[in-house]
Amino acid sequence: MEVLRILIVEDDLLLATELGEQLLEFGYAITDTVSRSDTALLSFRRRRPDLVLCDIRLKGSALDGIELVKEMNEIARVPIVFLTASGDTATVERAKLARPAYYLVKPCNAPQLKVALDFAIANFSSSTLADPSHSLRKQQSPAEQMFSVTDYVFLKDGYKHLRVKIASIIWVMALGANVKIITEKDTYVLTANLTSFSQQVPKDFMVRIHRSYIINIQHLASYQGGRLFMKYQQGEQELPIGKTYRSKVKDLFPRLKSD
Repeated sequence: MEVLRILIVEDDLLLATELGEQLLEFGYAITDTVSRSDTALLSFRRRRPDLVLCDIRLKGSALDGIELVKEMNEIARVPIVFLTASGDTATVERAKLARPAYYLVKPCNAPQLKVALDFAIANFSSSTLADPSHSLRKQQSPAEQMFSVTDYVFLKDGYKHLRVKIASIIWVMALGANVKIITEKDTYVLTANLTSFSQQVPKDFMVRIHRSYIINIQHLASYQGGRLFMKYQQGEQELPIGKTYRSKVKDLFPRLKSD
C-alpha cells in the first residue's frame, strides 16, 4: 500500500511549505516542491506524481501554470488542481483549456484543500470515462471509494486515497454490500460489489471463480481435484469454486498434449 503522491508547483516559498505540511498531515506523499516550470516538467517526467497542485502565476518561469499543465498533459494525464489568487473570468476560461480537475482560489484553508483533492480525483475520473483508451477508471457507486490507474487502485480512506498495486491483490471477496480486498500485506473493505470491481480492474489475471470470489491467478498455488488454493501468509488458503465457474477455472489449467 502506498499513499497518493502529489507534486506541488508554487512560487511562494512560505505557501509551498504550508501546503506540503498540510498534505503530509492528510497522509499524502510529496514527490517534489518546485517553483519554476522547467523544474516542474523535469520532476513530472522523472517521478510521475498521481496528482499535481499547481499555481497559475509562476514568477520568473518560461511558462505559467496553465501552459505548464498543457505540457504535462502531453506527457501523461493526471488530475490537476489549480491553486491561484486569479479568479477573474479571463484566467478561468484559459485554465479550462488545460482541462484541470479542480480550480481552487487562494487563500484556502485545510478543509477546502481536502475537499478539492477528493473532488479532483472524482472529476478527473468522470471526465475520462467516455474515453475507453484512458487509464483511469471509476467505480459506478454513490460511495465513490475506488479509482484505478493502469496498475494501481486508489482506495478512499476518509479524505485521502491509498495507492494499492493491483498485482499485490490475492483475492477479493463479497461481504454483504461491501467487498473485502486481501493483499500480500493488508486487508481493505470498501462499498462496492464484485461486478463493479471487475469492471474497474479489467485485468486478465483477475478471474471470478465464485459468485462471492475473484482471484488473482498470479498468486495461485495449486488446483487439486476441484479444490483451489491461493498463496497466503507463508502458507495456502483454500477458496470455493462455484458450479457455474468450474469449466472456466479448468480452462486456467490446460493440459499439455503429446503427438
